[in-house]
Amino acid sequence: MRVLHLGKLCPPNEGGIEVFTSDLLECLNLKSIEADLLCFGDKMEEGMYNGFKFYSCKIDLKLSSALVSLDFVKHFKKLANKYDLIHVHSPNPIAEMLSIFSPRPFVVHWHSDIVRQRILYTFYKPFQQAYLKRAKRIICTSPQYLESSNQVASYKEKAVVIPLGLNPRRLSCDENDEKFVEMKDKIKGKRVVLSIGRLIYYKGFEYLIESAKFLPDDVVVVIAGGGPLYAKLNNLIEKWNLKEKVLLAGKVKDVGIFMKNCDVFCLPSTERSEAFGLVLVEAFYYGKPLITTNVYGSGMSYVNRDGETGFVIPPRDPRAIAEAVMKVLSDKELYDRFSRNALDRVKEFDINSVVDRIIDVYNQVLEG
Repeated sequence: MRVLHLGKLCPPNEGGIEVFTSDLLECLNLKSIEADLLCFGDKMEEGMYNGFKFYSCKIDLKLSSALVSLDFVKHFKKLANKYDLIHVHSPNPIAEMLSIFSPRPFVVHWHSDIVRQRILYTFYKPFQQAYLKRAKRIICTSPQYLESSNQVASYKEKAVVIPLGLNPRRLSCDENDEKFVEMKDKIKGKRVVLSIGRLIYYKGFEYLIESAKFLPDDVVVVIAGGGPLYAKLNNLIEKWNLKEKVLLAGKVKDVGIFMKNCDVFCLPSTERSEAFGLVLVEAFYYGKPLITTNVYGSGMSYVNRDGETGFVIPPRDPRAIAEAVMKVLSDKELYDRFSRNALDRVKEFDINSVVDRIIDVYNQVLEG
């Protein structure tokens, strides 16, 4: 079986969807499915990454979050007939429109609705709905997202829920990682509340930073990741005089070593753009209790079970973050229970079982 995946950014990339897509393609090839990736990058190139082939197409234009590339169109036309099936990772407007006219059947991996670009979506909606109508199957990453999505509402009968999967081989723990050594020196034995992600609008990092006002001096907040809001978040830390209690690590190479050495992991996201939160599964792998927010329709509350693997709290509430953190840190029995449940729950997100379910979808489509 040959499957062409239409993804977004060229590997390696720190984004959750891109990381999962790479893990998925690697595992598919290990299971004798010839799966390749057509994606976007800074230049036109072909290469191998973790056992799969990728075609990176030069980005000509970025329209809001949508990437446009003439090379992508040309390569799709050249490649599509060579495969049995197309697997589209959405949202990705150019890939979706090309799939409408695809010579091969295609499945949709619905990672997220189009959330923020409401005006542009009004014009794009007819194309999106035509794309979903033609799709043979729609893979959603959580029951919550499927039930709450107005954009896939008319096509629930061909939707299946398969969560994102974790490849633990990807998680290394380099004690000599430069950023970790730098942070370790600053932490000096304090208890660590960790968050990891791109510094963008829907992550809610400003509320996590403000929560440090209500945390004791022996608890430090570490936020790892790069992005356009770095300067703004750094200004908030200075404004609230929290330089000793909140550390911005910037983009880190080895998230594993940060996960291993934190006490609690917090994802304070505020919008449904946080559709799943693969980083939460990574925290489970290290047995870390979670603090997440109850964003309507987000898969965060599917991954983190309130009162079982951590706490689910209201979004945009710094005091609630601090209270949840201290409940976990001040109760060893509760902490240990959350930690055991996290290690047990991570088994449900094993990349091999996730890929087996996706292969079942492929077989169903190709068998008609």
